[in-house]
Amino acid sequence: MKDNRADLSTVKRLRFVLIFALVLFAAVIARLFYMQVINHDFYEQKAAATQMRDKTLYPARGTIYDTNMKPLAISASTEMFVLMGNKVKDDAQRAYIAENISEMLGMEYSEVFKKTQETSSYVVIARGIEKDAADKVRAFIRKNEGFDRMMYFQNDATRYYPYGSFLSHVLGFVGADEQGLFGIEKIYDEELSGTVGRSVTATNPRGDEMPFEYEVYYEAKDGNSLVLTIDEVLQHYLEKNLEIAYKDNKVRQSTVGVVMDVNTGGILAMASYPEFDLNDPFTIADPKIIAAIEAESDPAKKEEEKKDALYKQWNNKAVSFTYYPGSTFKIITASTALEQNVVNENSTFKCSGRYTVSGRSISCWKSDGSHGTQTLGKAIQNSCNPAFMQIGFKIGKENFTKYVGAFGLREKTGIDLPGEAVGLYNLKQDIDLAVYSFGQNFTITPIQLITAVSAVANGGTLLKPYLVKEIVDQNGNTVKSFGRNEVRQVVSEDTSKRMCKLLEDVVTYGTGKNAYVAGYRVCGKTGTTEKIADQIREGRDDLRVSSFIAFAPANDPKIAVLILLDEPMVKPVTGGLTVAPVVRRFLTEAMPYLGVEPQYTEEEMKTKNVTVPNLVGLSLDKADAALKTSGLKSVVRGTGGKVTDQRPAAGSIITNTANVILYLGGTAPDTPVTMPDLSGMTLERAQKTLQSLGLFAKVDGAKGTTGNIIVTKQNVESGQTLKYGDVVTIELSDMDQRAG
Repeated sequence: MKDNRADLSTVKRLRFVLIFALVLFAAVIARLFYMQVINHDFYEQKAAATQMRDKTLYPARGTIYDTNMKPLAISASTEMFVLMGNKVKDDAQRAYIAENISEMLGMEYSEVFKKTQETSSYVVIARGIEKDAADKVRAFIRKNEGFDRMMYFQNDATRYYPYGSFLSHVLGFVGADEQGLFGIEKIYDEELSGTVGRSVTATNPRGDEMPFEYEVYYEAKDGNSLVLTIDEVLQHYLEKNLEIAYKDNKVRQSTVGVVMDVNTGGILAMASYPEFDLNDPFTIADPKIIAAIEAESDPAKKEEEKKDALYKQWNNKAVSFTYYPGSTFKIITASTALEQNVVNENSTFKCSGRYTVSGRSISCWKSDGSHGTQTLGKAIQNSCNPAFMQIGFKIGKENFTKYVGAFGLREKTGIDLPGEAVGLYNLKQDIDLAVYSFGQNFTITPIQLITAVSAVANGGTLLKPYLVKEIVDQNGNTVKSFGRNEVRQVVSEDTSKRMCKLLEDVVTYGTGKNAYVAGYRVCGKTGTTEKIADQIREGRDDLRVSSFIAFAPANDPKIAVLILLDEPMVKPVTGGLTVAPVVRRFLTEAMPYLGVEPQYTEEEMKTKNVTVPNLVGLSLDKADAALKTSGLKSVVRGTGGKVTDQRPAAGSIITNTANVILYLGGTAPDTPVTMPDLSGMTLERAQKTLQSLGLFAKVDGAKGTTGNIIVTKQNVESGQTLKYGDVVTIELSDMDQRAG
């Protein structure tokens, strides 16, 4: 007999299986609906990610050139290392990769490991890899089976500065991703960086790229290049002289210099010393600062000090340093007074050594006496504070403030550099006007001052300073050009010409004598001021900023140069003694380079430096005739018919008061000579000392028969060994020029 209970059980099982199948089918349908309809975009992108390889193509950063197209910042060819993160198996493999790659590329293990955890098919591990490091990684890839399907290299470009620290505070530098961080690199980052490209390639199930017909390619566009107003040669002269001044004067902070084309506003040179290596900007350059930071035991404080030191190192003080301009500002006061017709060259001012304003007695720098009654010209030459207080009151508070603003000293210049500061100006009372008139108790920046003084030099027009004169594309086509940008007419051409004459006399007869350059007409003004707040904070009284500003030639100004020393420690510290010689050295090299022909006065012709001609092989008569054209005379050794040797050698530059030694038969002795210490000697005594040893002098610096003119510098240190007939360069300074 058939068992109905068995049939019923079978039916129940079938019904359960059918219901389960229907539920499962419904779940599958629902999941498919969710994936293909509701969350379609998400899964489409996820599928694409496994089937496509998306590469970023980086452009080459534009080149930065000096005004003569000498490259100062370039993009060198390097390589980029890329990991396909979605192919890394597990954490063990990630650790293995990170351990080896970090060592080969000089990276932190944690940084590389973190990148290996990304699941993208395109993870940039490192950029800017040089060939040696890249070859080590390639060997590592070959050694590990399957790694060639997981990681690879592609072409890249890395910023490189061929001259290291040259122009460091102006050029600035880039970060790890080639973005501009400081200087020109930052301001013009958008122009320089170009446009990123993209390559999207289909891959097969194994993740390998399909043939090129499955590729979409968006080419990267290289960045534009910049042509600066900076002249590499003038920049070299400036940096060299700032470094010498820093060391000679034991400067605590820095030396700063700016050179401007007074007729265009273009910056021809700009520097601060100490510098830093643009190819290694995150390393502190000053060993003293490094030692101080390392001595800090608190890790947090040490990191903070390092960060502060780096920002200080990168800081461009030519545009960011605010300071009391001191007596250099008297150029602005005098120009304003002439323009307002409240004084003229015949106006007189009495200096008794002090001047009282609102019950406060303010002294002249000449603490050992007074300047007496003096004309405007003498007041500028003497840098007399009481005279300038009197001039300030003739101008009046309202007009004084008006012209300070007109000269651009109450606002940023707008120069194309980051970090430009603006000083503090708050003239309200008579005492303010008194001290402001000679450059105290208000602040400006170096770039503001040289821009204002350039207006005095160029006929009275304030110009906007600038550093980039052209933007060019990859083919050398000009995209945009920049040039003379007139802000406003500040003073008349007549006032400008009168000030040129007055300031030329400062260098010829006054406190600027040490900026004198034979054959060139130089205008200039000294400046020295105390750093009051810093002195109070440190409990000392010897912190100064000494400066000198000049422009030349006086009859047709072309360039202005401002140099300042922030906290020189070698005393006495004044603009006339400390900085004027630095400006002179710069102009001695710069003026001939700029093609300015020297025009010697009759007095200068008597003591100028000349080049010794080649006399070997000539008869004595012809040799003497050749020497006479240079203003030189001869001393004869021997009795032969022709010159067989000479000292100094042909091509040497010596003062024309020296006698050239001619050998008629035989040669000059090859005798070693020990260099003497000439410091403190008069020119006459120094020359006699050198001649007695068979040495010759090339003479630079202050000239004249008045003042305390002595040797202050020699290019060969005492005690060094020279050869008989060698030439020594000596510099003279007028030690009476103590005004600031």
